[in-house]
Amino acid sequence: MKKLIPWIIWIVSTFVSHLYDASYWVVGPVFAAALLIANYEQLIKKFSWRHLALIICSTLIYALVFWIADKGWKLDRDWLDMLIGSTTAGVVVGSLLMPSVHAILFGIDFKTVRSVFLWLVASWCVVTIVSSINDALGSKVDFDFSLAAIALWQGIYLMRLKKLS
Repeated sequence: MKKLIPWIIWIVSTFVSHLYDASYWVVGPVFAAALLIANYEQLIKKFSWRHLALIICSTLIYALVFWIADKGWKLDRDWLDMLIGSTTAGVVVGSLLMPSVHAILFGIDFKTVRSVFLWLVASWCVVTIVSSINDALGSKVDFDFSLAAIALWQGIYLMRLKKLS
């Protein structure tokens, strides 16, 4: 059962985040809560101000990500907008800030932060490129690329940054 808890948390967090992805006051705390609940054994031993700070920072970081993404820079080409537009910029900023704050609060080395940052951005780029190819080919496959991007991002984060004590 212990091994199922992180998977259940990831699935619930992913779907709630997808459902409320335009509401930064929901996604940030939900993701932070997912991190905390996935590490409930450490949390039971000692809940500290760092855990509360993680929830606050996650909320503010997602608010910033949403604010940047919502700017809609509208570049000349759709594929260019997807690769370097405001949404991608927001994801890159969030992918850098969230692991960095996590590292500062919980003493994770910045080598790990760099690795996680690269994995998070790479996952976003892969989903974005596949989505662009799908659009360019005029595929009739009904696939939710937004859900895939959220699931990958949160899954990578939850898998690679577990330390919360």
